[in-house]
Amino acid sequence: MVDSVRRLHDAFGTVGGGAPVREGRLQLAVGPSGVHTDGREMFTALREVALELGLLRRTQANEQVDVERAAAAYGRRPLELLAEWGWLEPGVTVAHLCGVTDAEIDAVAESGVCVTHAPGCDVPMGWGISPAGALLDRGVSVGLGTSGGGSNDAGHLLADARLAVQVSGLTGRVLSADEALGMATSGSATGLGRPELGTLAPGTPADLCVWDCSGVSDAGVHDWPAGLLWATPGRRPRDVMVAGEWVVRDGELLTAEESELASGLDRLLTGRAVPAR
Repeated sequence: MVDSVRRLHDAFGTVGGGAPVREGRLQLAVGPSGVHTDGREMFTALREVALELGLLRRTQANEQVDVERAAAAYGRRPLELLAEWGWLEPGVTVAHLCGVTDAEIDAVAESGVCVTHAPGCDVPMGWGISPAGALLDRGVSVGLGTSGGGSNDAGHLLADARLAVQVSGLTGRVLSADEALGMATSGSATGLGRPELGTLAPGTPADLCVWDCSGVSDAGVHDWPAGLLWATPGRRPRDVMVAGEWVVRDGELLTAEESELASGLDRLLTGRAVPAR
């Protein structure tokens, strides 16, 4: 595993004297799945190579499976193990954090790690809810994630921002729409070690999503950030710009044929040809 990380690092080249490897829009980081599948040796080895090469790290904690297997194998909680193994420190992003205790929130806040909230995965899987509001109140940088297709079929970040607000009341601290959108933008960018992303300011890349809010469902909306989440669930942006280049205009993907992408993905997943859409 460590050799693979070094080969990938060498293939991309170093940037800025030990900064995370970036080539265009690609960025290299290391990320063991979690204490439910990887042990101390794996975490230690990947920590060492990440520090050597200046790479960011990512893992997860407190999905239900993490808690159960950590208790069975070590008689410990996942975050206890991560702290002991050197994975609760700056340069690390920890995903999920469902059902963490007040003491664990304190430990996360004091450690300097970033957190990824993934309600669109955690809620339907029955893993619980991360107390994102309490983490924000403690100064933790919280981003928003969708997780993969195994636990979130849509991967729709705006829909998951809406869900984050909806379920936050169950944790005792309701998120505002502004906070949820901030998690999806600047919070996530911070977790990626890319503070120049996720904001609109002079000198930052021109990354834009433009939504049409002139329809019937938006009539009477007085708080546009909140309306973006509440008025039309699952809406798609009308226009998207990435690093100053339009990739979607008037709802049409400009960089590829969407139907061909869909058919190709169907073939990849099913192993058979799929009729044209």
